[in-house]
Amino acid sequence: MNPTQGGWLILLTLAAAMVLAVVHLPETWPQWLGWLRPAWVAVVIFYWVMELPHRVGLIAAWILGLLVDALLAEPLGLNGLILAAITYVAWRFYERLRMYSVVQQCGVVFLLVLGAELLRALVLDIAADRPWSWGLIGPPLASLFVWPLASLVLTRLRVQFRVM
Repeated sequence: MNPTQGGWLILLTLAAAMVLAVVHLPETWPQWLGWLRPAWVAVVIFYWVMELPHRVGLIAAWILGLLVDALLAEPLGLNGLILAAITYVAWRFYERLRMYSVVQQCGVVFLLVLGAELLRALVLDIAADRPWSWGLIGPPLASLFVWPLASLVLTRLRVQFRVM
């Protein structure tokens, strides 16, 4: 990523996604709203790989995943594998995904995040003995509803700062 050609914006949006991934809700809010936290990092990396596949790749996604692992205190490599898989799918089908409508892209985001959450639940069940729960359906649903807004905001930023 060349910082002089807009790489700084990509890094800034990924850092903002990491911050949103760890921010806590106020204590006065209902606890069940925590289950509806979107997979911000997955949504942002999916956007950048779909729009600029020559700028963001598997190694960048893997390194970002390792940082997210350290940030969320999850087994090392788990988020790296998840983000690398999302990056591969987005990179492999980016031409087709660009032609999809926003509703179809929402469906793709839902399926990718659902697969990521199932993999995370499986690994955490084995490694940390965390039981499965219905809470794993929350992030895919929240990501589905957040995708149109995230895509719009990131597209406007990309156009405004001429990131190519």
